Amino acid sequence: MSLLTPDIEATASNGGLTVVSTGSGPVTIAATSAAISSLLNPLLMKIVSTHTPYDEIPDVEIDYPEVDEKIEYNRVSVYSELIIDNVGYMDLIESLISTIDDEDPGAQKRFLYAINQKYKTARRELFMRQAERPASPEQKLNVIRLGSDELVKKVSELIVGTNTVFQGVESELIEWAGQLIVCYGFIHCKILEPPA
Repeated sequence: MSLLTPDIEATASNGGLTVVSTGSGPVTIAATSAAISSLLNPLLMKIVSTHTPYDEIPDVEIDYPEVDEKIEYNRVSVYSELIIDNVGYMDLIESLISTIDDEDPGAQKRFLYAINQKYKTARRELFMRQAERPASPEQKLNVIRLGSDELVKKVSELIVGTNTVFQGVESELIEWAGQLIVCYGFIHCKILEPPA
């Protein structure tokens, strides 16, 4: 019996994983949340690599009149100014998503789905913290309205918290990219409730 381990080569590509085991027992690989990238990472990467908040926002009238209505309907107060400011970047986001969707058809739907899932997670957590769980649609809407700013903040944190590929990038830039994605989701009614 040799005390030296055999010289075995193993490689992985395309984000794969290679395991070499010379033992007789099973090998278990447990995925961790930090190792699993989000569907939103390509969009975060595009925003971070192509634009910064230090660049000028185009001095153009923004044609998203429903944003004010949705802010008012959901009673967003603390984050309303941030959402309104970020609406100026929606042409940029739409362009980046269109580029990604051209390279990977269906990406836009997956981004919107992923944003909506982050919102649903944040909303469930908000509902669970209530002393009395909201049951009716009216009760749920009231809780959402009371916690609308908290929900916007939490969704942004959930989006930015999924990044695993941004070593060396300023955290402020990543947070800003997350806020743009939140604004995009807000405009497309994937975050908070659409006005009735």
